[in-house]
Amino acid sequence: MWSRAALVSLALFSMAQAQWSSDSTVNLQICDMTGEQVLPKIAATSDGGCFISWFDQRSGSYCVYLQRLDYQGNPQFPDGGILISDEPQQSWITDYAMAVDGDDNAVVVFSDQRNGEGELDVSAYMVSGAGEFLWGAQGICLSDTSESSFEASPVVAVTGEGNCVFAWTKETSHASVVIQKLSPEGTPLWGDWGITLSDPSADLSSPVVVPSGADSAIVMWKNSTGSYPMTVTHLYADMFDVSGDGVWGDTPVLIYDGGAITPWTFPAMIPDGSGGAVCSWYDSPSLSDFNVWVQHLNAQGNALYPFGGAQASTNSTDRLHMSPSAGIDPATGDCFVFWTETNGNQDQWGLYGQKFDGTGARQWTDGGLELIPLGGEQISFVNTSVDPSGIYVTYLSGSGSSALRAFRLDFQGSVIWGSVTLSAGSLGEKDDPVPCHGHDSSLILTWTDKRNDNGGIYAQNIMIDGGMGQFMGVGETQGNGTVALSVSPNPFRGTAAITVGGSLVSLDVYDLSGRLVESLLRNAEVSGEETISWTPGGTAAGVYILRLRAPGGETSRRLVLLP
Repeated sequence: MWSRAALVSLALFSMAQAQWSSDSTVNLQICDMTGEQVLPKIAATSDGGCFISWFDQRSGSYCVYLQRLDYQGNPQFPDGGILISDEPQQSWITDYAMAVDGDDNAVVVFSDQRNGEGELDVSAYMVSGAGEFLWGAQGICLSDTSESSFEASPVVAVTGEGNCVFAWTKETSHASVVIQKLSPEGTPLWGDWGITLSDPSADLSSPVVVPSGADSAIVMWKNSTGSYPMTVTHLYADMFDVSGDGVWGDTPVLIYDGGAITPWTFPAMIPDGSGGAVCSWYDSPSLSDFNVWVQHLNAQGNALYPFGGAQASTNSTDRLHMSPSAGIDPATGDCFVFWTETNGNQDQWGLYGQKFDGTGARQWTDGGLELIPLGGEQISFVNTSVDPSGIYVTYLSGSGSSALRAFRLDFQGSVIWGSVTLSAGSLGEKDDPVPCHGHDSSLILTWTDKRNDNGGIYAQNIMIDGGMGQFMGVGETQGNGTVALSVSPNPFRGTAAITVGGSLVSLDVYDLSGRLVESLLRNAEVSGEETISWTPGGTAAGVYILRLRAPGGETSRRLVLLP
């Protein structure tokens, strides 16, 4: 096992200048060594860059690795990433998660067998932008190791106060969901081994967690009764406050009671920017009836759409609707969802989408918006990413899921550009593409790529105009100019006074996911230092990132908006 006690600051690491490529047959290689590199995760940093993590088999067993990129795609860690954990794994791996906090630290959580063969326990690590292991070289074990259990597929969300909320499935005689909160220092805040959500008559599984308000979190999970293949599954959610207490009444909120969510279907949830959440899933009441559903819960736990969810498309005759990905425009509350659609034989595929207003009414006809009509090219791994000016829709296309492509739409459903090929189909099979928001309203994607062997990790950016490659003339040092940025008060309520210095400055506000919230200045002439006011009307309480860019450089500040 590697020793990390004497880890040198990687900020001084002299790395090869690998950067974003403009060539869809090249892309940016994150890691492509002997053995598999698989299951990448990505999370945005405040400078427009990102962290990327993955499982890596270069040493013969699955280990967890991490890389950080700046906004131009330059690796900040050594070639091939840094080792997070080489603790023993099974011969196969379960899912895991990564997030980034307001101080640009990566939080990685996964399961392994470090406490004994046959056991699967959850451990979490916090790694700084300089590669420092802030929760120790072995991370923090979240599982109660005195019990024999199978604990897999943990997830994580970072609250506005910088605390990390984790959730995972724990299987003993039946399945339950465990939630735990750690402080930035790694202190457990919800008891030694977290809070267990259980139902003696059902199995609880597949939790999803998103931040809400200053220091709360919303958790959604599956509640299943019966035995496969006759399993009956419902969806529930609750908000947990700073102390870990459920706040949406005496019982969790029932989201879906149709019962027809299969064991291999995993509902998704995203924050809505106002303390609530948007949930999406698909069910299959029969082999010829697959339907996509969306529900919007506000911060009080009220369902804004009809009970059971709003159906994305009603063109169910010889059509199956699967694998939705949802997004929301926080400014209007409109929700968007895109999905893979097939014929009944599942030998033709298409890409479709829907827009919902604040009540869940369909806006793009009852059959949805057709981006790609049914045809012989397989469509999979659809992802929806919404920013203040439009929507990115990305997907894999072709036999063997070989080409990675993207559209950009406006909020009325008109195609601005696309589809653009981000990674060419001629390079071979791809898997598990995941996006995050990047610099200047761009998008960054990472995926598993089999162009050389069983799998490597690659990444590519796509800009708001559909171009790829380097950002020119933004944030690059020219001459001896400097930039300055300060905020008062911070934390604040109502209005913040933001002092900037520099020339031709741009000042933007981002949330912790890297999504642009508001542009305050754009290439503005500043004489000396000037102060502007920001009154974030309609913006939810939480932590935001201010980023100031000028020809002389760029800098960021953490900004806390109080309720």
